[in-house]
Amino acid sequence: MTARAPTRGFTLLEVLIALVVLGVALGALIKAGSEHARNTAYLQERTLAGWVASNLIADYEAGVRRGEPGTERIRSTLAEREWEARVEISDTVIDAPLPLPAVRRIEVRVWPLDGDPDQPLAQASVYALP
Repeated sequence: MTARAPTRGFTLLEVLIALVVLGVALGALIKAGSEHARNTAYLQERTLAGWVASNLIADYEAGVRRGEPGTERIRSTLAEREWEARVEISDTVIDAPLPLPAVRRIEVRVWPLDGDPDQPLAQASVYALP
């Protein structure tokens, strides 16, 4: 009988350990990727809601919308999505050493049409002359 030279290679145990390590690494990578996608969608939604709020404030400042004191709910469309906003306008007198005219405080809160009004995605406020 001839003696065989020992062959070099991986044992079954080494292959199984490598597969377990690869499986754990891929699982962590998939989880990180899905969380990144979820965060990106959330930030996009908040950015769009902020733009809706800014657009509404610009409408009031430009005189496109009447800025009478009170609360109003407004629907708006931006980026092919429906948004709802609650606009609260109040007269505010600023306490100062010199007499100043009253100004209007305009506060806008925005959420998706199917969202919760108690948890707006964007909120903006501005002071404007009546």
